[in-house]
Amino acid sequence: MKLKAAYIISRFFEPFLWLTIMGLAIIFSEYFDDYNGVSWGIMLLAFLGVLPLLALWLGVKKGRVKDIDFSKREERTAFILIILLFWFLGALLTWALAGPRLVSTILITAIIVAVAVLIINLYWKVSVHTLGITVSAMFINQLFGWQYLWLFIFIPMVAWSRWVQKKHTMAQLLGGCGLGILAWVLLVSFGY
Repeated sequence: MKLKAAYIISRFFEPFLWLTIMGLAIIFSEYFDDYNGVSWGIMLLAFLGVLPLLALWLGVKKGRVKDIDFSKREERTAFILIILLFWFLGALLTWALAGPRLVSTILITAIIVAVAVLIINLYWKVSVHTLGITVSAMFINQLFGWQYLWLFIFIPMVAWSRWVQKKHTMAQLLGGCGLGILAWVLLVSFGY
C-alpha cells in the first residue's frame, strides 16, 4: 500500500506536469504588462511543460526510455538535451517576437538549471521531482504574494515518495531541492 501511494504521488508530481501548472498559474499573474497573457501563457505552457511531457511519453512508448522514472541515469542525458532544445526554441521565439520578459526569464532560468542538471547527471542522479516541486512552490508564491504557502507541504511528500520507491538517496533528494531553490534565486535576481 505504501509503495502504491508513493507511486501515485510521484506520478501526480511529475516535474514537467508541475512546470505546466506553474506556467498555467503565470497566465493569471500581473506580470504580462501590455502583452496578451493567455497567448504568451499558452506558448510558455507548450515549451516549458507540454512538449517535454510529450517527448517523455514518446520515449517510453518507443522503448528509448526504460521507465518513466529514468532509473538508469544514463538514459536521462538524451532527454535533458531534448528539453534544452525545446526551452531554447521557446526562449528564441520569445526574443524574436519581443515577448514578455517574464516568459524569457522563466525559459532562460530553466535552461541554466537544466544545464546544471545535465552536468550533474554525468556523475550523479539528482531528483528532478524535488527540484520541480520546490521551484514551483517558491515561484508561485513569489508571483502571488506568498498566498499559497500550503504548496510547501508537497515538497516533503514528494521526497518521501521518491525515497520509499528507492529512486533516490537522501542526498539526491536534497540536491533537487537545492537546485529548485537556486532556480528560484535566479528568477528573483532577474526581477521576479
